[in-house]
Amino acid sequence: MKIIKKPAEINNELYVINRGDNSFILYSPLNKKVGVINGSGANTITKYFSEESLGNEEELFIENLYQNDFLNETALEKPVFPSTFEFLPTEVTLFATSRCNLRCRYCYADAGKKSEDMSLETAKAAIDLVAYNAGLAGLSHFVVGFHGGGEPTVAWDLVSAATEYAHEVALQKGLDVEIFAATNGTFNKKQREFILKYFTNLNISIDGPADVQDYNRPMINGSGSFQVIKDNLKFFDEHGFDYGVRSTITEKDVHRIEEIVEWFKSEFNISFLHLEPVWLCGRCMTSGEVPPTDIDFISNFTKAADKAEAIGVNLIYSGLRLDSLISKFCAAAGDGFNVLPDGTVTSCYEITENDSPKAELFHYGRYDSGSKQFIFDKNKIKRLQKYSVENIAHCQDCFCKWHCAGDCVSKVFDMSQSFEHHGSPRCYLNRQLTIWQLEKLLAKQNTNVYETR
Repeated sequence: MKIIKKPAEINNELYVINRGDNSFILYSPLNKKVGVINGSGANTITKYFSEESLGNEEELFIENLYQNDFLNETALEKPVFPSTFEFLPTEVTLFATSRCNLRCRYCYADAGKKSEDMSLETAKAAIDLVAYNAGLAGLSHFVVGFHGGGEPTVAWDLVSAATEYAHEVALQKGLDVEIFAATNGTFNKKQREFILKYFTNLNISIDGPADVQDYNRPMINGSGSFQVIKDNLKFFDEHGFDYGVRSTITEKDVHRIEEIVEWFKSEFNISFLHLEPVWLCGRCMTSGEVPPTDIDFISNFTKAADKAEAIGVNLIYSGLRLDSLISKFCAAAGDGFNVLPDGTVTSCYEITENDSPKAELFHYGRYDSGSKQFIFDKNKIKRLQKYSVENIAHCQDCFCKWHCAGDCVSKVFDMSQSFEHHGSPRCYLNRQLTIWQLEKLLAKQNTNVYETR
């Protein structure tokens, strides 16, 4: 057997996960390898990493792991941002308004409690910046999105003018532009025709059939929102427009996830279905809506995922990303460029108010109307970048590390009540779903069992 100095240090991204039956999942995320070993195999790995002497069969076992790419002779490159990374955003998300025409029972932003719209001047300045940066970086395109706080299409004059301006800038610079929006889907016929012409894709929030949707996401006057959204999705299907759906799962509806998946498949031609358990914040604090238990969500999500795979639905949950190797859960950790209605720059979609305790961390810039430029606090950007998972002590020994990347830092801070990362409230959920997906891979690939006696 080859003699490798400090094998534990070189192979510190190899994980042994106890299945509880004297067998263990052996998982190397950076090698994208998964297998099964018995208790003796797990003990042999421990001995090898402790640089203890091994018997002949144990040496053969270790050699087998090298041959099958579970172990490496040199350290693997990790999916982290380079130390030379420069903040140069080529994508902006504009929070067009704090107004909203719905009163969703769980809205994280409690949308509609304020009435503030972005100025076209601010929107144009943001578009100019990302287009300029795209050209500077030698890219072929830049990206402009609309999100909220509120429902972006309520500020339609701003959204339509900014969209047309983005296309004009792209034409002038010889670039392509991608336009997207996260929307509640309640726009009118004229608006959907405009979207069809100018937008690349949409992420539309609808929670399921009429009884689910109209209860969870009523119009501002208390009437149902289902029918107008259904009509708009049917319109997009008829025209082959690309959109996905985001559904929020409450305790009340968690047992209907499989039904909801089947319903979406039978009704629409969605490119993905993104399910998230409701987070206890915002309007939940007064409406009484609560999240499902982790056990209930895991049980019902996994059944629904099996059904989704069988019927051809791309089902997503943000904490389950086995196909991705990432160091940051989202762009909140240092490179998100999102502009609030008043011109404040936030790295996190969820921190929409300047008086939020988290604004101190996530709000790192503003639009200055005097100079007509965005002013960024580079020290705050560097501080945000420290929340990349390789810097989070709590995550260092976790097999999910390069998939969930420490999870949503905003939710992490809700639990720690500080800007310290002591784990996510969703750690158990994310780990159990990742193990479930690893088990599916093992079953599907008929992966070898590596054993020692």
